[in-house]
Amino acid sequence: MMQRTLEGLSFDMPPTASQITELAHVHRKKLDEAIYDKYTHLGDYSLAQRKEVYDFTRALDETQRAEFYSHYNDELVRIADEDRLHPPEAEAGLSKFAILLVLGLVAMVIAWSVYELLKS
Repeated sequence: MMQRTLEGLSFDMPPTASQITELAHVHRKKLDEAIYDKYTHLGDYSLAQRKEVYDFTRALDETQRAEFYSHYNDELVRIADEDRLHPPEAEAGLSKFAILLVLGLVAMVIAWSVYELLKS
């Protein structure tokens, strides 16, 4: 069985579920440490992590790659901290009522401006 190394961890090819879980935990731990490093840009750091995973998964066939990413992403979501300031339901966007209300107000302001312009 072939072995590869990523982030200091040895992986069977294809990797087992426990190895993928361990990688997700290592990435989460390193990201938590990077948050407090003032010289680390988190966007670049996260992209570099994802690029390493991408390069690693190129050795897998499409089915194995899909299973790897499914397990890896599910584990990252599972161990993520809940963000009370940005709950998932906030991603839904504005309600249709709020949008119509704002558009109505904008239309009224424009109509009033045109009326005042024509009146003078």
